[in-house]
Amino acid sequence: MPFYKKFDKNRICIQDKNILLKGTVLDKATNSPIPYASLSVVDGKTYTQANTNGAFALSLKPEYQNGKIRVTMLGYITQEFSIADLIKQNTTQKEIKLFLVPDYKSLKTVEVHAKARKWKIKKVGYHIDEGASMHYEFYPSDTIKVASSGQEIGNNIHLNQYPAALRSVSFGLAGLSGVKLLIRVRLYSLKDNLPHLDLLPESAIIAIPPHHAGWITVNLQEYNIKLKEDFAVVVQWLNESKERNNSSLMAYASIPKGQIIYYRESSLKPWQIVKSTLIDVNSIGMYVTVLYEK
Repeated sequence: MPFYKKFDKNRICIQDKNILLKGTVLDKATNSPIPYASLSVVDGKTYTQANTNGAFALSLKPEYQNGKIRVTMLGYITQEFSIADLIKQNTTQKEIKLFLVPDYKSLKTVEVHAKARKWKIKKVGYHIDEGASMHYEFYPSDTIKVASSGQEIGNNIHLNQYPAALRSVSFGLAGLSGVKLLIRVRLYSLKDNLPHLDLLPESAIIAIPPHHAGWITVNLQEYNIKLKEDFAVVVQWLNESKERNNSSLMAYASIPKGQIIYYRESSLKPWQIVKSTLIDVNSIGMYVTVLYEK
């Protein structure tokens, strides 16, 4: 089973096999939060970024527990922290506090004039999610092995500004499925207005436990995807067709007007552009969350 977080209205967190470290990156001199600090596993692929308040949540594979986390931010000295020490700290305190020391450097005969960088997080797509009280966040797992290739359905995503950094993909589940769902999230470049090349360097598969109706968010920050043009986001169903159809799950809403919906029965079939009414499943929607510089 992969790690996942489950949030209800009280923001209750549940974790499985992976290690979840939550905390805040702070300025050691002022004790103030450091927004958008970068956190990564030394000699590993896991990566995340603190939010505007310096808060972070980093999911780690068990084999990383004897490693180190590197925290970097422009204007601060890069710091490495023992993961084993952070795990102990996380069990005795409400949250981890990671302190960075300001990097004061004296410049000779050089004047630097720069505007402060401002970042904005934006949801793009069909993201009217106020109607769902339950939100779940998952991280892809490389321990899930799937041989089958199921149907794929997704949307064309247009951002008003490029480049942008992809943070997550979210989609709605309308039914209370009685089976565990295996889902692969895929990102495609576009060619002739159809999905073309896969943009993800690895297969992003999640296992959703039974009875998880609501919004499913798949955290893709570790892949460090930089978006430079329009793309397609697709969800591929990997369960057997009988289980999938009995689940009565989701598709993509025909609102907003003019949105493009892609569909194909399997990776061996050609892509189609369809209307949501042609797909015999319930409809909520899909959106992506991106970060870009103002």
